[in-house]
Amino acid sequence: MFFQNSNTANRAVESARTTYDVALQSINNLVNSIVERLPYIIAGILVLVLFWILSGLFKRIFWATSKRTRLDSRLRILFSRLIGIVVFILGIFTALTVIIPSFGFGDLIAGLGFTSFVIGFATKDILNNLFSGVLILWQQPFKIGDYIFVKSIEGKVEYIGVRATRLKKDDGEIILIPNGDMYSNALTIRGAGAGRRMKLQVSVGYEADVDTFKALVLGILGKLEGVENEPPSKVVVTDLTSDGANLSIYFWVDTDKNSPQMVFDQVASGIKKAVADAGIELYPPSTVIIQQPKTETQNNEEEEEEKKDDEI
Repeated sequence: MFFQNSNTANRAVESARTTYDVALQSINNLVNSIVERLPYIIAGILVLVLFWILSGLFKRIFWATSKRTRLDSRLRILFSRLIGIVVFILGIFTALTVIIPSFGFGDLIAGLGFTSFVIGFATKDILNNLFSGVLILWQQPFKIGDYIFVKSIEGKVEYIGVRATRLKKDDGEIILIPNGDMYSNALTIRGAGAGRRMKLQVSVGYEADVDTFKALVLGILGKLEGVENEPPSKVVVTDLTSDGANLSIYFWVDTDKNSPQMVFDQVASGIKKAVADAGIELYPPSTVIIQQPKTETQNNEEEEEEKKDDEI
């Protein structure tokens, strides 16, 4: 029993010594490899520092030269940052090839191929909005202050970002629209400060004098401060129905000075009051069918017909 315990202790000591020797040898090999690769590591660090300096230099050159162009300031910032990042990443790869000669760009690109596909598929909406924002800022189809219509949304442009565009609606609400939707859908653009044409539809009966009604409406529009004199307002007959004539009233509003919604309310209220005072009826009532009471003779004839039907 004593000899067995002694052998076990000896094996444990030998195992510990072996482990110690292996660890010490591994550390020595690591230190030796680092010392051997130290010139390459220093050279790689110097290359990385050089590319870092070059990235800042290229950013400054682009920023200085782009001042002479009509490029949007946000695009200038974005492109300058992208230039700096691309140059620095190129420096990292170059430094790796210096430190590790077996490292190659081809192997890296082959390894990142599938990963790039997965990342691109997962972030396609983000990339779509990003590229659309870059194209919008580059081509500048609309600017801050313009009034645009996209799908069922309308409002004044307050901010154009790389990812989304911010609009302010007539009621004061703020809405963010992804640039992908802005770029892929049809837009109606009204330039900043340009007048906005408003349309109000009314109906009058045939007994009303249309010319008198037109003159009355144009007189009201000429008195309201929110309605622009140029282009001039107009009232035209657009349809004739069984009840009367449908008329469309067109007038213009300066969106920089007045709210289109408030001006429309003033126009509609003013016209309603003026035509009521003039005795002109808007929105005539529908046709009414009046039934006359039956005479005694008609009642007797119906009773005789009912009796004949019962006999049959």
